[in-house]
Amino acid sequence: MKRYIGIIIVVLMVSATIVSANDLAIYSGPTNPGWISADAVKKNTETVMNDAGVKSLFNNIENFGDGDEVGDDSPLAEWCKAHTGNGQQDVILLACGTSPSALYPFPNLKPDGSNVENFIEAGNVVINVADWIFYMSYEGGVRSADNAAAGAANVFDIPGLDFGDRGQGTFAMNPTDLGKKYIPSLANFNSNRPWHVEQFAGTNWDLVVFGEADANNADPAVAISKETGKDGTGMIAAMWQAAIPEWQGTYPRGIGVVEFIENWLSENATLDVHANNKLSTTWGHIKQGH
Repeated sequence: MKRYIGIIIVVLMVSATIVSANDLAIYSGPTNPGWISADAVKKNTETVMNDAGVKSLFNNIENFGDGDEVGDDSPLAEWCKAHTGNGQQDVILLACGTSPSALYPFPNLKPDGSNVENFIEAGNVVINVADWIFYMSYEGGVRSADNAAAGAANVFDIPGLDFGDRGQGTFAMNPTDLGKKYIPSLANFNSNRPWHVEQFAGTNWDLVVFGEADANNADPAVAISKETGKDGTGMIAAMWQAAIPEWQGTYPRGIGVVEFIENWLSENATLDVHANNKLSTTWGHIKQGH
């Protein structure tokens, strides 16, 4: 009897090519040092840029620092304009909490139609941490003339909008159920610059609140436009707007932004990550003859 056993194992492995149509710009330029230190911004930026989950969501991540942000022909301004109306939803992270002239010329020199407003209205995303969003710049290491409350009011198109402390100083923020779900690093903290929730009633924005002191004071939160632009749905997040240069204990401004992007933004924005030519096939054929 002649016995023949043939074992042929063919393994075809075509690795997935991950393609993202979205880009992320981080502005880590000079800070308002009473709100977040330069060292903290550096560490937070590295946390975001080095995170594998964040990197998988973006085709390209660029870090713009001091000198990249001055004026309408600066590298940051050119990035913003090139990513406005390009048919993809892109993200700007203001890791230092300041708003440079590349995005919004101070003091309120372009109350309508600034680069950052056009970017958001086209359907893109801005994330701000630390200082009052769109309030002023520290480009070149020197405090600019302030946009003050009008900066945010103009970008949001909500007259009278502000993120002031209402004369109270700070508000004790507690994570909401959404905060616990999407930003697990979010813990109780005191916010100096809360979202005034009631000011968004009847506006073109819906608010998603991750931390709150009460029904009218929130932080962090994200505003979602009720209109869709060419690039998607515009969103503005302001997070941990507190005068805490060096956060004691678990530092949330880096990992918290990572969690927000990976958990909430990836679910609610149009970060078009997909796999091309994905094929991972193992074919085993065992032939046994007598």
